[in-house]
Amino acid sequence: MNDRYQGLVRLVEKQAGENFRSAIRYDEDGWTALYIRKDLATADLQRVVPGLTQRARDAEPLIREQDYDGLGAQRASISLHAKAVLIHYREGEDAGVVVTLDKDVARNLADFVARCEGILEASAD
Repeated sequence: MNDRYQGLVRLVEKQAGENFRSAIRYDEDGWTALYIRKDLATADLQRVVPGLTQRARDAEPLIREQDYDGLGAQRASISLHAKAVLIHYREGEDAGVVVTLDKDVARNLADFVARCEGILEASAD
């Protein structure tokens, strides 16, 4: 795992602690687990991740910048579930990172998303 993703995992671990569920990076060649909490490292998770990454690749912003530039480019998308929050950071056409957290972490989500994005952007250069 390169420094870019190590920095992201360290930040999420520091901020979310035991509420950090997983971080998965995907690209055109497949996916890589950056972090998976022990209790979630199951065959069921292994089975669903390929579908999750394909849906992440196919996901379109609700409002595209070319349709309405008043919001600017989409930085991340967030999906709130009964037990977890998924944050999807797109890194290109076929690449990105999906971070999952226990739902209790969603209190200060906007600031948290921005800090994670800053790490990904700073090391992309």
